[in-house]
Amino acid sequence: MFGNLEKGNIVDIVEKYSSKNKQQEIGKIEEEKNFQDFGTVTYTEKTRAVIKVQDGCNNFCSYCIIPYAKGRVRSRKIESVLQEIGEIVKKGIKEVVITGIHVASYGKDFEDGTQLIDLLEEINKIEGLKRIRLGSLEPNLITEEFVKRLGKVDKICEHFHLSLQSGCNETLKRMNRKYTVEEFEKGVTLLRNKFPNVALTTDIIVGFPGETDEEFIITYNFLEKIKFSKMHIFKYSQAN
Repeated sequence: MFGNLEKGNIVDIVEKYSSKNKQQEIGKIEEEKNFQDFGTVTYTEKTRAVIKVQDGCNNFCSYCIIPYAKGRVRSRKIESVLQEIGEIVKKGIKEVVITGIHVASYGKDFEDGTQLIDLLEEINKIEGLKRIRLGSLEPNLITEEFVKRLGKVDKICEHFHLSLQSGCNETLKRMNRKYTVEEFEKGVTLLRNKFPNVALTTDIIVGFPGETDEEFIITYNFLEKIKFSKMHIFKYSQAN
């Protein structure tokens, strides 16, 4: 048996097991503090590559196993990210998608105060790169300061996926999400003021435990109010 920490050594582990028929003890993911850097990505599209810059999550949403399976927030060094993107741009890649398990938390484990926007500003300087796209973001990342600086990242794609999950504050509390619908709407307003043609998408969980018909209608009305470009709607299902 092996776990998330050992995935970079999967070939060696399989070979060791094959020769000795002996299991290897897995590491303790909750104690891991460093980003596991695999180097240059393998990409299949001709012009786009997905760049993972962060792993783990500290939020502990009530429906999510990720902090237990993936551990706490671990961010990739800026130098490593820039090196990888620089290399693949030379091979013809024009667009990168910056992603992670909880990409909005990028830099929270650094002691120098580095944040996601700092990384984006550095990526924006890479010659030959045409577009920067962001993966799913937490709504509380969208502050006035973040949007102001993001507006100067001229390679950013004006599409942002803000993970809402519910448009009702009572449901959000039971989900242990770290924002209110009022804070979410404020972030939407900031983005639309800075990027008039912005496309906003989101995720929604319906049928969450305890959700009443009234709470469902509150979410429905909130979604109509925000007018997303696209929504991913998921029916809650309890894991077996």
